[in-house]
Amino acid sequence: MDDVVDIKNAAMGFEAVKVSMSQDRNGVILRLNVHPNDCPSNLHTDWVGTRYMVGMVKLTDDDKPDDRADMVAIEKLIASAGLLCRNDDFGRYMLEAGLTETSTEDACVSAVREICGIKSRSEFRNNTEARQKFESLREDFRLWMK
Repeated sequence: MDDVVDIKNAAMGFEAVKVSMSQDRNGVILRLNVHPNDCPSNLHTDWVGTRYMVGMVKLTDDDKPDDRADMVAIEKLIASAGLLCRNDDFGRYMLEAGLTETSTEDACVSAVREICGIKSRSEFRNNTEARQKFESLREDFRLWMK
Protein backbone atom coordinates (compact mmCIF):
# COMPACT_ATOMS: atom_id res chain seq x y z
CA MET A 1 0.00 0.00 0.00
CA ASP A 2 2.89 2.37 0.73
CA ASP A 3 4.12 1.88 -2.86
CA VAL A 4 0.76 3.11 -4.19
CA VAL A 5 0.94 6.26 -2.08
CA ASP A 6 4.55 6.88 -3.17
CA ILE A 7 3.58 6.45 -6.83
CA LYS A 8 0.65 8.86 -6.51
CA ASN A 9 2.85 11.47 -4.83
CA ALA A 10 5.58 11.13 -7.44
CA ALA A 11 3.28 11.09 -10.47
CA MET A 12 3.40 13.77 -13.16
CA GLY A 13 0.06 14.34 -14.86
CA PHE A 14 -0.33 15.77 -18.33
CA GLU A 15 -2.47 15.37 -21.43
CA ALA A 16 -0.85 14.05 -24.58
CA VAL A 17 -1.84 13.08 -28.11
CA LYS A 18 -0.48 9.93 -29.74
CA VAL A 19 1.58 10.98 -32.77
CA SER A 20 3.12 7.71 -33.91
CA MET A 21 4.28 4.26 -32.91
CA SER A 22 7.10 2.12 -34.21
CA GLN A 23 9.19 -0.76 -33.01
CA ASP A 24 12.88 -1.51 -32.72
CA ARG A 25 14.89 -4.33 -31.13
CA ASN A 26 14.38 -2.82 -27.67
CA GLY A 27 10.61 -2.53 -27.85
CA VAL A 28 7.83 -0.19 -28.91
CA ILE A 29 8.57 3.51 -29.46
CA LEU A 30 5.58 5.66 -28.60
CA ARG A 31 5.67 9.33 -29.62
CA LEU A 32 3.34 11.69 -27.77
CA ASN A 33 2.66 15.35 -28.42
CA VAL A 34 2.38 17.32 -25.15
CA HIS A 35 1.25 20.96 -25.16
CA PRO A 36 4.02 23.16 -23.69
CA ASN A 37 1.67 24.39 -20.94
CA ASP A 38 0.93 20.78 -19.91
CA CYS A 39 4.50 19.49 -19.96
CA PRO A 40 5.85 18.98 -16.42
CA SER A 41 9.11 20.88 -15.86
CA ASN A 42 10.71 17.72 -14.41
CA LEU A 43 10.33 16.08 -17.80
CA HIS A 44 12.59 18.73 -19.34
CA THR A 45 15.35 18.24 -16.80
CA ASP A 46 15.32 14.42 -16.55
CA TRP A 47 18.06 12.69 -18.53
CA VAL A 48 17.36 10.85 -21.76
CA GLY A 49 17.07 7.21 -20.76
CA THR A 50 15.25 7.98 -17.50
CA ARG A 51 12.69 5.27 -16.74
CA TYR A 52 9.05 6.12 -15.93
CA MET A 53 6.01 4.17 -14.82
CA VAL A 54 3.21 5.21 -17.16
CA GLY A 55 -0.55 5.05 -16.72
CA MET A 56 -2.69 6.25 -19.61
CA VAL A 57 -6.43 6.75 -19.99
CA LYS A 58 -8.00 7.37 -23.39
CA LEU A 59 -10.21 10.48 -23.39
CA THR A 60 -13.49 10.95 -25.21
CA ASP A 61 -14.20 14.09 -27.24
CA ASP A 62 -15.76 15.68 -24.15
CA ASP A 63 -12.59 15.04 -22.06
CA LYS A 64 -14.06 12.17 -20.05
CA PRO A 65 -12.25 8.84 -19.58
CA ASP A 66 -13.21 6.32 -22.27
CA ASP A 67 -14.29 3.15 -20.51
CA ARG A 68 -13.85 1.20 -23.74
CA ALA A 69 -17.19 -0.50 -23.21
CA ASP A 70 -17.27 -1.42 -26.89
CA MET A 71 -14.05 -3.42 -26.57
CA VAL A 72 -15.31 -5.15 -23.43
CA ALA A 73 -18.49 -6.11 -25.33
CA ILE A 74 -16.44 -7.46 -28.25
CA GLU A 75 -14.26 -9.55 -25.91
CA LYS A 76 -17.43 -10.98 -24.35
CA LEU A 77 -18.76 -11.78 -27.82
CA ILE A 78 -15.51 -13.60 -28.68
CA ALA A 79 -15.76 -15.62 -25.48
CA SER A 80 -19.44 -16.31 -26.16
CA ALA A 81 -18.63 -17.71 -29.59
CA GLY A 82 -16.17 -20.14 -28.05
CA LEU A 83 -18.52 -21.21 -25.28
CA LEU A 84 -21.52 -21.53 -27.56
CA CYS A 85 -19.76 -24.01 -29.83
CA ARG A 86 -19.14 -26.23 -26.77
CA ASN A 87 -22.83 -26.12 -25.81
CA ASP A 88 -24.69 -29.35 -26.63
CA ASP A 89 -27.98 -27.49 -27.22
CA PHE A 90 -26.25 -25.19 -29.70
CA GLY A 91 -24.86 -28.25 -31.49
CA ARG A 92 -28.37 -29.71 -31.78
CA TYR A 93 -29.69 -26.35 -33.01
CA MET A 94 -26.99 -26.12 -35.67
CA LEU A 95 -27.73 -29.70 -36.80
CA GLU A 96 -31.52 -29.22 -36.88
CA ALA A 97 -31.16 -25.88 -38.69
CA GLY A 98 -29.10 -27.63 -41.37
CA LEU A 99 -26.04 -25.52 -40.62
CA THR A 100 -23.85 -28.52 -39.74
CA GLU A 101 -23.80 -32.20 -40.59
CA THR A 102 -23.02 -33.20 -36.99
CA SER A 103 -23.54 -31.56 -33.61
CA THR A 104 -19.87 -31.69 -32.58
CA GLU A 105 -17.92 -28.70 -31.32
CA ASP A 106 -15.62 -28.81 -34.35
CA ALA A 107 -18.57 -28.78 -36.73
CA CYS A 108 -20.10 -25.82 -34.89
CA VAL A 109 -16.81 -23.91 -34.92
CA SER A 110 -16.45 -24.44 -38.67
CA ALA A 111 -20.05 -23.42 -39.32
CA VAL A 112 -19.81 -20.28 -37.17
CA ARG A 113 -16.63 -19.25 -39.00
CA GLU A 114 -18.27 -19.85 -42.37
CA ILE A 115 -21.50 -18.06 -41.45
CA CYS A 116 -19.61 -15.06 -40.07
CA GLY A 117 -17.01 -15.03 -42.86
CA ILE A 118 -14.02 -15.31 -40.53
CA LYS A 119 -11.07 -17.65 -40.09
CA SER A 120 -10.63 -16.95 -36.37
CA ARG A 121 -12.79 -15.52 -33.56
CA SER A 122 -10.16 -12.81 -33.07
CA GLU A 123 -11.39 -11.28 -36.35
CA PHE A 124 -14.54 -10.18 -34.48
CA ARG A 125 -12.42 -7.37 -33.00
CA ASN A 126 -12.21 -5.55 -36.34
CA ASN A 127 -15.12 -6.96 -38.33
CA THR A 128 -18.48 -5.34 -37.56
CA GLU A 129 -20.33 -7.38 -40.18
CA ALA A 130 -19.03 -10.66 -38.71
CA ARG A 131 -20.13 -9.59 -35.22
CA GLN A 132 -23.60 -8.77 -36.52
CA LYS A 133 -23.85 -12.16 -38.23
CA PHE A 134 -22.80 -13.94 -35.03
CA GLU A 135 -25.26 -11.93 -32.91
CA SER A 136 -28.02 -12.84 -35.35
CA LEU A 137 -27.04 -16.53 -35.19
CA ARG A 138 -26.95 -16.38 -31.38
CA GLU A 139 -30.38 -14.73 -31.30
CA ASP A 140 -31.81 -17.40 -33.64
CA PHE A 141 -30.45 -20.03 -31.24
CA ARG A 142 -32.06 -18.27 -28.26
CA LEU A 143 -35.41 -18.25 -30.05
CA TRP A 144 -34.99 -21.93 -30.92
CA MET A 145 -34.33 -22.69 -27.23
CA LYS A 146 -37.70 -21.16 -26.27
